[in-house]
Amino acid sequence: MNNQAVIRTALRVGVIAGIICVGWIVLLYATGQNPFGPKRLMSFFVSPAAAVWAEWQLRQRHRDLANLGRQLLVGVVTVGMTALLAGTGMYGVARVAGPGAIERNRREMEQVVRAERARFLKEKGGKEQYERTLAGIATTPQGLATDEFSKKLILGLLLAVPGAIFLRR
Repeated sequence: MNNQAVIRTALRVGVIAGIICVGWIVLLYATGQNPFGPKRLMSFFVSPAAAVWAEWQLRQRHRDLANLGRQLLVGVVTVGMTALLAGTGMYGVARVAGPGAIERNRREMEQVVRAERARFLKEKGGKEQYERTLAGIATTPQGLATDEFSKKLILGLLLAVPGAIFLRR
């Protein structure tokens, strides 16, 4: 019974944050911008913000339930839901946009990486890192969706843990 409030809070905030992320990608696509390029990075901070917001809401609405375990649970479920919806939205937009838009994104990202080649080569192991970065550019809808999901999940979890610690009762 007690965990229902925790899960409800996490799902509510996670769905709202996921819709915001998908909305940003769709807005970029609808306005003729590259929805797979650097501008989509602006939505990466939605996931950790959503986790902290869900943890804060749990503390405000159900203070007696706000122990460390439940705060971590609400943060992890929120981040997972946000990342899942964002990845699914990215996959859908990539399928709608078609291979031409994905190829254009690949060329743009290669240009950005090649422009930074000198900086890569200055560092130890930079050549290998440069080649890995070039090889890691997503070229399929599945690759773009996986990239979106994993980055949102990792960044969200990194900030959900400190949020849970500070917002416990």
